[in-house]
Amino acid sequence: FVCKDEKVLSTYIAGKDKRVKVQALSCSNAAELVSRSITEKRQTNVCGNTCNTNCFSPAGGGPNPYDCQVIADALLYDSQNVGALFNIAVGTPIFMQYASCETFFVNQASYNETYCRTDWASTIEYVAFNCQSQQNAHGGNCVASDQTWFIQ
Repeated sequence: FVCKDEKVLSTYIAGKDKRVKVQALSCSNAAELVSRSITEKRQTNVCGNTCNTNCFSPAGGGPNPYDCQVIADALLYDSQNVGALFNIAVGTPIFMQYASCETFFVNQASYNETYCRTDWASTIEYVAFNCQSQQNAHGGNCVASDQTWFIQ
């Protein structure tokens, strides 16, 4: 995912050791990502929904999976200490970064969604350790079965 003309709407530091940067972003290309159904204006909890993993090829240049583990740990910590669920507004991707690892949660639906930090943590871990050079990859994403959201 490339956020064009990125504007940071909010920033905070997550996790027990406060090492992971979290930002809500505004992207000029966000409208291109949103499905075109304008009749649906609702909050939908997509926690627990499945997604399909795609690894980015070719190999080389991917994140250190242990950096991604720090983000996953911060999500798990915040799940227990901030709240299990978070809201993801239409057109406002959530970005997290620690060292070489970056992750986005992008809502592609025409309505706001709710997701759980534990599932995001699991997805980050899976992609980070299974989309490496050994798999001829450099990271990847996981796209919801109904394509209303993805994690990269």
